[in-house]
Amino acid sequence: MKTAVARCPSGPYLDLGPYFPRGVFAFLTLRGDHDVSPEGLSRFLKDRGHPGIRVHRADQVHSDRVVRADEAPCAADALVGDRPGEAVRVVTADCVPILLCTSDGTRVAAVHSGWKGTLSRIVERAAQALSPDPSDLTAYVGPAVGPCCYGVDEARHRAFREAFPGWVGEGRGALSLDLAGLNARMLTSLGLRAENLHVESRCTACEALLCCSYRRDGERAGRMAAVIGRSG
Repeated sequence: MKTAVARCPSGPYLDLGPYFPRGVFAFLTLRGDHDVSPEGLSRFLKDRGHPGIRVHRADQVHSDRVVRADEAPCAADALVGDRPGEAVRVVTADCVPILLCTSDGTRVAAVHSGWKGTLSRIVERAAQALSPDPSDLTAYVGPAVGPCCYGVDEARHRAFREAFPGWVGEGRGALSLDLAGLNARMLTSLGLRAENLHVESRCTACEALLCCSYRRDGERAGRMAAVIGRSG
């Protein structure tokens, strides 16, 4: 597993393309880039050398539902795309954004995994929908609220201990969860190779200059968009 380091050399976004196969583009918009609509992201992509891209979105409802891009918009939390000139996106502000791609670059997926999605293993469902062989995949697990800031009550912590035995410790004192770490571990448990897994180590609640965080800012929080697609 490789730790991705967030940098912002060209504006409020990360260019994730180097993590993925040739012909695949991927970006994470950061705090300061406020238009995360499909239309706004199409303009964003055009400005970065990817004109004419249709961006698909889901109506995120904290589910475990994975759908094809041509079924969207609909209630779902993961989208799978396989057409050139199209992209899929999710938006987050503490939940875990995950981008996936097959090794040949022909299929991509964007996943939104909050505590409910993590508990229901949506990233596993998305990976399996993308490829019958998860070792064929490359994944980027983006910034999310970290265990430093994500305290939970005993009932929720117990639910995670029961769902992920041995992965979530009993804990002492204040209880917390590492949602990004759990999603990364699910991917490696499926067979995704460590060298193809890139995990952001930054906590959205801590990184006030870079990241949107609902836990930190409440209703004033913006949203970050994680988008991935195939060049036309």
